[in-house]
Amino acid sequence: MLDGPLQSLINGQQADQISIRDRGFQYGDGCFETVRILSNEPILWPAHLRRLKHACKVLRLSVDFDLLMNEISQLLQSNNNADVILKITITRGEGGRGYAPAKHADCSRVLQLIEYIVPDTAKGARVILCDHRLSSNSHLGGIKHLNRLDQVLASAQIPANFDEGLCMDEDGYVIEGCRSNLLLAVDNELLTSDLSRSGVEGVMLNHLIEEFGKQATAVIRKPLSLAQLQEADEILLCNSVFGVWPVLEIQNVDWQAAPDQTKYAIAAQEIQYTLFQNSAL
Repeated sequence: MLDGPLQSLINGQQADQISIRDRGFQYGDGCFETVRILSNEPILWPAHLRRLKHACKVLRLSVDFDLLMNEISQLLQSNNNADVILKITITRGEGGRGYAPAKHADCSRVLQLIEYIVPDTAKGARVILCDHRLSSNSHLGGIKHLNRLDQVLASAQIPANFDEGLCMDEDGYVIEGCRSNLLLAVDNELLTSDLSRSGVEGVMLNHLIEEFGKQATAVIRKPLSLAQLQEADEILLCNSVFGVWPVLEIQNVDWQAAPDQTKYAIAAQEIQYTLFQNSAL
């Protein structure tokens, strides 16, 4: 789970409050990244930076990335915790009333270091299928923009004794978890969702796809039906913070993992272990 910020910088200055005129607060006009930091090394940093730059391009946010990198270095230099989360939030900055953005906006850069308590992923995740459906938008699909109301409303449906909720889109396709991506093993194939219209193009997901490819195991991207979710031999959750988390049961889909059906989970966890160990050295 995530706890309150240990340290924070806003536009390079130590602060923990932002203007009520900021368009990130007013309209969700911005994007963000959440990065696991082990021994002051950001895990999968090139991929996070690439996704952040892509989101800023899609949203037409003009960001001085050299300045941002200096501020991140400044924040990490003062960090004494071995395992933390770096949250990077970029907004279009302050603006007047109305949706239309200024032609030349001065973007806000918000950096937070947050204590991280590692969940027990070894026992397997208990998940639930959420009733709330994710919105679809081919222009915004895949990026981590600040409009997270779908995830907020879906997360509110997860009981306290469950670890994650799975979300479908408005057409009934299974897209992702509220805070994670999905890998399904179906008939000896590894499948993941089509994220071109809904969901987040996960950094850990893409790392797993690349590493499985090196092992001659292709991960197929396609629309995933509820029937495929129910027929899966294995279901894996993944994100760049907790890594890989095999699903033990889905309460309202009548699905439970069989003890011997862990082929892909073991391989994925070995990929995660190598990544996290090398980052912590």
